Amino acid sequence: MTARRAAVLAVLLVASRATAQPVALAETPRPGDACRYTLDLKLTGQLVLTENGTKQAVPLSATARHRFADKTLAVADGLPARSTRFYDEANASATVGGEKSDRALPADRKLVVARRTPDGVFAVAPAGPLTRDELDLVAEHFDPHCLPGLLPGKMVTVGDTWGVPDVAAHTAGLLDKLTRHTLQGKLVSVGNGTAAFAISGTIEGVESGAKVSLVVDATGSFDVSAGRVTALTWKQTDDRAAGPVTPAAKVEATITLRREFNGGVPAELGAELPAEVPAGATNLRQPCPSGRYEVLHPRDWHVTGATDTHLVLRLLDGGEFVAQATLTPWAKAAAGQHAAADDFKKAAAAASGWVPARVVADGEVPAAEGYWVYRLSAEGKAQEVPVLRAVYLVAGPTGDQMVVTVVAPADRARLLNGRDAALAGGVRFGR
Repeated sequence: MTARRAAVLAVLLVASRATAQPVALAETPRPGDACRYTLDLKLTGQLVLTENGTKQAVPLSATARHRFADKTLAVADGLPARSTRFYDEANASATVGGEKSDRALPADRKLVVARRTPDGVFAVAPAGPLTRDELDLVAEHFDPHCLPGLLPGKMVTVGDTWGVPDVAAHTAGLLDKLTRHTLQGKLVSVGNGTAAFAISGTIEGVESGAKVSLVVDATGSFDVSAGRVTALTWKQTDDRAAGPVTPAAKVEATITLRREFNGGVPAELGAELPAEVPAGATNLRQPCPSGRYEVLHPRDWHVTGATDTHLVLRLLDGGEFVAQATLTPWAKAAAGQHAAADDFKKAAAAASGWVPARVVADGEVPAAEGYWVYRLSAEGKAQEVPVLRAVYLVAGPTGDQMVVTVVAPADRARLLNGRDAALAGGVRFGR
């Protein structure tokens, strides 16, 4: 063997041994950990709408950027379970069928507490109720709570693979319910104090009552000395079936995450948070386009249509459809007055296609100060379908009035569990 060849073999042997050196690919979150995130989203695809039995593909594209500081408050299952976040920036822009819409988080809702739950991320603003658009901005972006769970949590060498635990796949997929997944990690390389890893596989589950199938191809960077994931590029193809409140969709999305630990943490994250969530803060706030009224409602009500004269919502329970509500303005009365109960009952009974069979409730119900609420609830048939129909008349201090009609299939009515009354009681009149 020549000296030159021996030297080459020696270099290759040393390189091979260096590559085979194990590295601790583990991140241990602790309460008090703080960092900054930058998340960028690019999404393209199509919505699949069905009208009169005909499916129509509508092009969809979207971008979003989130920059926020995050402080871990609690840890469970090896992942951050609750954190407080302050958003320097949270905005999204979407174009659907040529129509563009933009959303941004207002200044008074930039402080948010995010908590992992069995049903996905639960985010609340201590300052008060969020709108659905605001909730989507802070609860529907990639959740960095999953990052420690994407790692094997042990010593590995280049080429080693590992399975991702269910809790991390559930969190990464932003699902209400995880059905199954095949996510697997792999250590790709180690050099200059950084370990490169990959995550690939599928995730299946349910979100807002719709079946979701994801195919994931992601790469990440891990700072070996700091023991932290510092960057992640998460690519996924997303196939969603139509659900009770969302259309079918097929999209491709790329999320780019950057994580910093050397930046200052805003003073807002050090503020004392209330031990209990303020009453009503968990509700959502739905404003009327004209500003005439708004509705504070439980989160399981989802708006499916909104105009100056009508607001339509659907109630989901565990992703299953329970009821539909329609809010319609009623003729204004004098300040401090309301329509006569008998006049309201006659109008409610005369609704087209409604055949009452048995009255369940008839009378005034508790209301906020200055408000009056009357309920007429009955079993019967609507368009020949057995239902429970609850009709509320809500009157405000200045004489504004609103009719709230809630219809639930007879076999789902028990699931209302007072949420129809909570919806009616959440109506607030503006100008």
